[in-house]
Amino acid sequence: MSPVSRPIPPNPPWAPMSQEGDGGGCLSVYYSDDMSPLAVRWITKPGDNKSDPNLETMTYGLFSTCSKAMRSGIVKRGAEYLFFATRRGGTRVLSGYYHLGWHAPTPQDSSDFCLAAERAHFVEKPIPLDAVDRKCGTNVSEWFRSYRVLTLKQALCIAKLLDAIPNAVHRYLEEIDRLERFNLRYGGYRYIAWKQQERFSWNLAAGYLVAKNARTSIAKVRNATPSNSWKCAECDGVVRNRALLKRCPECGSLGSLRGV
Repeated sequence: MSPVSRPIPPNPPWAPMSQEGDGGGCLSVYYSDDMSPLAVRWITKPGDNKSDPNLETMTYGLFSTCSKAMRSGIVKRGAEYLFFATRRGGTRVLSGYYHLGWHAPTPQDSSDFCLAAERAHFVEKPIPLDAVDRKCGTNVSEWFRSYRVLTLKQALCIAKLLDAIPNAVHRYLEEIDRLERFNLRYGGYRYIAWKQQERFSWNLAAGYLVAKNARTSIAKVRNATPSNSWKCAECDGVVRNRALLKRCPECGSLGSLRGV
């Protein structure tokens, strides 16, 4: 059996997270979609559709190249929780978390990892970060750009806050599908910049977990370029997107895009 013929954890190439000691957690900031009453990722963002947090597969970094340092740090520390914050109505809020279970190397970048959760919990009415600080003794309401590292004590407190509110993951998934169908109707694709008509799924994930050849390495490729343009080393197609994509929208090659 191919190591990615059944890519869902705990099958290879996924390995259990090492959660010995105080691995704690991380709070990650993401862009949410202002076309939704829920804090789902920004699916309709022009020229920069988002794939994380990917609730369809409960993964992070499997389909995207964002937050490499955070993901690598989580694996190194054996962090137990990955929390998510976003801006709603001008205020940063806490929307949900992953309880992490597995990690896998990224075939296109041997120094990178993707993460998978054993459980996800997201809420309809996110909690303002200043309220999180008051209840859990954190300082997450102070400005930070990408992510904030948390101790295990802080992570357990924040998880308890969210667990006290009903889990709305099913509603988030419905909203993700609705916004994707909006893109599909008016742009021809669920993810327009990627020319992707299918939903994110474990069937789609299998291709992202395979390294085709040495040309797929993106270890030293910057995640952004001033021109927002990328050239494919396989088909020579030029793609416009604000962040580096793992897959070329023109030919489907993985790890082949380079900044122009």
